[in-house]
Amino acid sequence: VQDRDEVWFETPCESALTPDFVASVQRALSARGYFTAPVTGELDAATRRAIRAFQKPLGLDSAVLSLSAARKLGLVAVEIS
Repeated sequence: VQDRDEVWFETPCESALTPDFVASVQRALSARGYFTAPVTGELDAATRRAIRAFQKPLGLDSAVLSLSAARKLGLVAVEIS
């Protein structure tokens, strides 16, 4: 048993998580071998498992899509500084 750590990270706005965007997330994860279920546009358990599996090697063990992961999937514009 370990103490729970609080992790803060940026996420896409909730209003951006439309069925079309979620379907794009599903297709992007499917193309990388993380999502094998049908593309439905629903942020369901299979989608959340795939998000967690994609993000874990990036250092984030969460089923909530991070803005960084969305950028790596090519779904959100990359900020140029």
